[in-house]
Amino acid sequence: MTADINRLKNKTGLLMLGSLLFCLAGLNEAVATSGDQLQVRAESTTREVDYTLGSIATQHITLHVPPGFELDASSLPPPAQNEAIELREAHWEIKDTKQERLILLTIDWQIFVAGDTVKTMPLKKLHLEFKRGQQRLTVDVPADKVIVSSLLPARIDAEHVKLYPDAPLPAWPLSRQLWQLAGWAGSFGLGLVYMLWYFGVIQLPQEKRMPFRQAWRAMRALKEQQAHAPMQAMQLLSRAMDQFAGYAVTAENLPKLLSTHQAIQPYSEALQDFYQDLQHTFFAGKPAAWSLDKLKQLAKTLSQMEIS
Repeated sequence: MTADINRLKNKTGLLMLGSLLFCLAGLNEAVATSGDQLQVRAESTTREVDYTLGSIATQHITLHVPPGFELDASSLPPPAQNEAIELREAHWEIKDTKQERLILLTIDWQIFVAGDTVKTMPLKKLHLEFKRGQQRLTVDVPADKVIVSSLLPARIDAEHVKLYPDAPLPAWPLSRQLWQLAGWAGSFGLGLVYMLWYFGVIQLPQEKRMPFRQAWRAMRALKEQQAHAPMQAMQLLSRAMDQFAGYAVTAENLPKLLSTHQAIQPYSEALQDFYQDLQHTFFAGKPAAWSLDKLKQLAKTLSQMEIS
């Protein structure tokens, strides 16, 4: 009987020891969980100065949380609440390490109040929540402070409300600009006169020494509908060739003229063809093969040779 009682006591002791060990294991797990909670911390930085009404203050918060926890966006303050300090935008980045997760949170606060003096204003306190499955963590971030300047001067009196006198205009001599303007206007005028003369719109005195130029100008007055217009044009061009050479040019002595005047050598083929047609028209009584437009073009080409 005594042996049975001893065995019963031993079993009871073993059961109590097992229960104690189980409780200790549960206590260690709670401590670990508490250790995870203790690892949650926040670091906040905000530039303090250079703010006024409407300025944006950017708050940078670095959150250290256990791996796997996500920031609950609903724990951020709602934007645009018609308050002195309003949240305009918030975004964050996540960086994971073996020991923890870093959440880099950036919040833009807009300031909608300014006094008549420089004063320090707090931003909003943050109560941030994090979740991982069914687990939740919270961290409170104290409000950073910024220095807000007034839009008005520190004092307003009669001296400060006086308007500043108008600044005198800088000295700007016009002589140089006027001379430049005159130079540009003169150059433009000369260029315009040259172009008008080059295309035969106006006539200058030096054209008297340019027989082809005069012949081309006279041909321009001729019309294709006139019965003898091609023959008149031939006469004008032949007379211009005579004035250019200083003697009467014919089909026979044309090669001599071409050999002594290099300026018209590029047009030798056209001139030989012209003098052949001239002989057939005036001496053989045949109709002119050259049209009025072709004769005008040759006269114009030779006139441009004169002025080049």
